[in-house]
Amino acid sequence: MTGENADRDFVDRALRQLPRPIPSPGFEAALMAGYDAWNAERNKGVWAAIRASARGFSEVIWPGAPLWVPASALAAALLVGAGVGTALPAAQAEQSAFSLEQPGSFTLFASDLAPEEDL
Repeated sequence: MTGENADRDFVDRALRQLPRPIPSPGFEAALMAGYDAWNAERNKGVWAAIRASARGFSEVIWPGAPLWVPASALAAALLVGAGVGTALPAAQAEQSAFSLEQPGSFTLFASDLAPEEDL
């Protein structure tokens, strides 16, 4: 046997001869009470505050609905808005100067660049 194995065997025999530790009767109850206190405090962290504020905001926007409903409605509105914004032709601003005689107007479907005819 090498010296390392002899040391290992000696430690194993010494540990087997020691009496088994028995925890005190109140140890398990104190351990469980400590865990319950830790678990109660865990719900009071920064992420819990963020979740609570997001849930409160979603209750203002859409009362009684889960958090994903207002978020998906916002995402759908953003997609529709981006689609409409890219589908409509962009108005080309070729007016070089401001004129009180011919005020600018805005329409979604026609360009205002054509000169208007006076009646």
